Amino acid sequence: MPSDTRRFTLLKAGVLIDGRGGPPIERGAVLIRDGRIAAAGPERDAAAPDGARVQTIEYPRMTLMPGMVDAHTHSNGFGDGRPGDELAGLPDEVLTLQSARNARLSLLTGVTTVRENGAKNATTLRLRDAVEQGIAAGPRMALCGRAVSIIGGHMSYFGIESTGPDEARAHTRRLIKEGADYIKITATGGSTSTSFPLRPSFDVDELRAITGEAHKFGKLTAAHCTSTQGVVNSLDAGVDMIIHCIFKEPDGVDGFREDVAERIGEQGAFVNPTLHVSRSANWAIERRKAERGLTPAEQAELDEGRRSLDRRMDDCRRMIEMGLKVVTGSDSSWGSYPLGNTPYETECLAMAGYSPMRALLSVTRDSAVSIGMGDRVGTLEPGKEADVIVVNGNPAEDVGALWNVVDVFLGGRRVDRGSEESRAGIRQQPPACDG
Repeated sequence: MPSDTRRFTLLKAGVLIDGRGGPPIERGAVLIRDGRIAAAGPERDAAAPDGARVQTIEYPRMTLMPGMVDAHTHSNGFGDGRPGDELAGLPDEVLTLQSARNARLSLLTGVTTVRENGAKNATTLRLRDAVEQGIAAGPRMALCGRAVSIIGGHMSYFGIESTGPDEARAHTRRLIKEGADYIKITATGGSTSTSFPLRPSFDVDELRAITGEAHKFGKLTAAHCTSTQGVVNSLDAGVDMIIHCIFKEPDGVDGFREDVAERIGEQGAFVNPTLHVSRSANWAIERRKAERGLTPAEQAELDEGRRSLDRRMDDCRRMIEMGLKVVTGSDSSWGSYPLGNTPYETECLAMAGYSPMRALLSVTRDSAVSIGMGDRVGTLEPGKEADVIVVNGNPAEDVGALWNVVDVFLGGRRVDRGSEESRAGIRQQPPACDG
């Protein structure tokens, strides 16, 4: 018989985690052809056809797993603590270059897919063009372009400011025309100086106009919610993902609402709690404390930040126990959380109650499903994109192993990650005083 002229890449490792929810597979392998997965499972079941040309790469005592999927990034950011209001003053050209840098850092650390959660003008849309044309290196991108905001609302400096159902509907259509994969809504205020984080922004009829128009065109929606009423309004409008999901009343009083959490579960909405972005803000203050001490106002800010994080961790634990679909979305590079550090959010979910394997699924399979890309990425199954990472250690036993990425394959191609020295500064280090 003539030899098979097809070319394959065969990855072998001591352990395979396919991301489908089953236990790790000893002596696993992934067979790749034309950028897609041809087979994945025990080594004996992932052999190339007889006579095929095969490049075999072996990783003994390491783990093969799906590339990480970060459901919430802000590529325009620097992660150095500057507020978004200040960031918006930079020229689009600077923000596009910074976004390219961030995209590359994400890919080098094993994040092969991101969902971008709001950027200035068309900066990330043009970046995606550059990545797809091979001009820049970066992960797969699901984009909203600009966020939909009320006048003066959160991220209004980046977004489309809408008033009334008709304008909200028209702006949703415009974003889809511009190339948005989904629609990001700021349903409450946030860190934006002119917004009110404890109060809803859009009325429910405006939210319904946005979600209805998005769903009509097959687009998902995600809503930034930093108050309980914002969550309720978003659920009334049928939003697909609740971002932050903070339970606070207009007077600032915390109070987990089990009835609201039950509605989230009943409606099947995903929750992206963004825990580490708060922890990273605390870390920044703790570093200042170690370097020069704190003023009384700064110490009060740190005390409140720690208290708030503890409360949010507890709320997340309760949502996990209720079986809600909680996924990894880092919110980096917002605030003091630089991109390239997605595992910190997954670690926080493990701290909040996920088992290591469940946390791992939150940054692979579940995150991919939450952003509408579960048919392409997030698991190692035949026909899917060959986005595979190699990890030193077993993250199904210790989520911290996600920091030990050895190799990254995007669409079956091994990514040039540069030298270990060049990657050394990517990871955000906790302050010495952090427990």
